[in-house]
Order: sequence, then structure tokens, then C-alpha cells
Amino acid sequence: MEAVSEVLLRNRQALGSGAMFLVNPARDHLAVELDKTSAGIEVFTQDYGHHEWFQRLGMHCDFGVAPSVPQHTETVVLRLAREKERFEMLLHAVADSMPPGARLWVVGEKRAGIQSAPKRISRYFSTVRKLDSARHCMLFEGTGPLSGKPFSIEGQFRSWTAQCSGQTLKIRSLPGVFAHGRLDKGTALLLEVANGIDFTGDVLDFACGAGVIGACLKAKDPAVSVTCLDISATALAATRETFLCNGMEVNPLASDGLTGLDSKYDWIVSNPPFHLGVRDDLDIAADFFRRAGTFLNEKGKILVVFNRHLPYVGWIKEYFDHVEFLAKNREFCVVQATKQ
Repeated sequence: MEAVSEVLLRNRQALGSGAMFLVNPARDHLAVELDKTSAGIEVFTQDYGHHEWFQRLGMHCDFGVAPSVPQHTETVVLRLAREKERFEMLLHAVADSMPPGARLWVVGEKRAGIQSAPKRISRYFSTVRKLDSARHCMLFEGTGPLSGKPFSIEGQFRSWTAQCSGQTLKIRSLPGVFAHGRLDKGTALLLEVANGIDFTGDVLDFACGAGVIGACLKAKDPAVSVTCLDISATALAATRETFLCNGMEVNPLASDGLTGLDSKYDWIVSNPPFHLGVRDDLDIAADFFRRAGTFLNEKGKILVVFNRHLPYVGWIKEYFDHVEFLAKNREFCVVQATKQ
């Protein structure tokens, strides 16, 4: 069980037996343990993999961009989000929807920045106090939701532009989406290379973020069919908005890695993720390179960009027969590969 969950369980008596609403809890058995002594547990998560996990545990779990607190809730338990803007968005959504008499508990790791949480909690709650510090984590309580600007998901979007194939595309992103509000250097290099490639057929934008790669490929050739896959509800919502405001069609797909796929593609294009919380996690990318070839058509190709310090080249050469380096700079590398 994760440290944040252990801290909550050691404060189980203070939690009481009222109905609880868990927002983005860790993928462990905390909810099951709390359900044994509470009037009911409901879960909300922005992570589709976590959503599937809690569904398998038999828990009521909603997957979405922002939580709406059930009105019978006595305690909302929010796990600290790594990104400050996403944390603020979740605090705003919770404070705007929770019953006046309910309380908020916020738990997080010190290395994730939980020490600064009280300042942000106080923007949405009249009283904030520290409850516990253990397992390199801290637990805070907020009471008295402040009435302020009503929460709306639309108000959370940030818009910016990207130049793709001679066109100016409008990109829409949300807090927590990778490279929120900007074009990151790796994706910029990938798109520069992609501009000289003819894409046809079915294209998968793996770990799509705000949908920048998929939208640029669609702008380059409107005839391609683009599927944008991500584990994050905020990323998928941003992708839908990106395609919609550019008058383009997209197939958004929620999936934990490649587990949700049942189709094959002519191209899989990606800037694969390697972050999970405050730690580097290469498992997602390792699984992607191991399995991506099984989702390619006979002459299908992958096109990926990644930081040069990552061990991806060895993995690509292990699972693909033909590997070609299309671009390199001091930070990033763009590789195209085929199975045969």
C-alpha cells in the first residue's frame, strides 16, 4: 500500500464512519479498507487505469476531468496532484460542489510538494489545519468551503497555437496535460520530421496529451483517420477540444497503455511518457515498445521522439527489425521503425 494510503489508515478513527468521496486515490486497497468502517465509499479518478482497477475491486468509481462531490458526503479525501494547476483545479471543483458541512482531507508526499498545500487549500476553505505527518507524507484538513467564482471545466482550458504544414492550429489544453499551454521541444522536433513524411491510412497518436501530434497529422492530410489514445481524462477532453476547434474529426480512446486497443494501424506516432507522479517510470514506454508492433498493419511503422538519455533505442531494436534515426539534437532523438 502506498505511503499516502498508510497515513490515511492510521487516521481512520478521526475519519469516522460517514460517507467518503475519494479523489484520485492511489491504486491500492485503501478504498476497500475504508469501506469496512464507513457508510459508503465513492471514488473519482482522472486516470483510466485507476478507474479500471477500482471497478475490478467492485467500487463505485467515476472517470472524468473534474469531480462533483455527492451531497451525502461527509469527508472528501483528495490525494495531492503533482502539477500545481491541476491541484488547484481539483480544489476549486471540490469546494464548489461539496456540502457546506463536509470536510476536505488532503494527503501527499513531501517530495511532491505537500508542504505548500495549505496555502492553496486556504484559497477555497476558511479553515486549514495540519492533522498528521508520517511516512514522509503530510495530511491537512480544510473546512468551510468559500463561496467564490463558480467552477466550470470551460474556465480551466488554456489555448495556444501550433504551426503545422503551413497551417496555424488552435490547441486546447487543461491542467495536468503534458506541456500544458505550450509546444514541448521533443514534440516540436517530431513534427518537424513528420512534415516530410507521407502519412496514409489509420494513425494512432499514443499518449496524445492535448492532441497536438494527431491534429497536425490530420491537418497535413485530412484523409487520414486519427485515433488519439491517453490514460488521462483531462488529456482526452483537451484532445476533443483541439480537434473540434479546428473542424477536424478524431476518435478519442481512453486506455491504460495499449490494453484498450483492438485495431491495427498504419502508423503509431508518439512522444512516449516516462513520468508517473514525482518519479521517473519507464514501464509505460517499455510496454509500448514491446507491444506496439502487434498493433501495426503489415507495412505499418512507428515514429517516436524521446530524450536521448533514455534507454529506448535498445528496446526498439529488440522489438523492431528495421530502425532508422531521422533526427537528433542535444536533447532528443526521432526514430522510425518497422517490424519487417
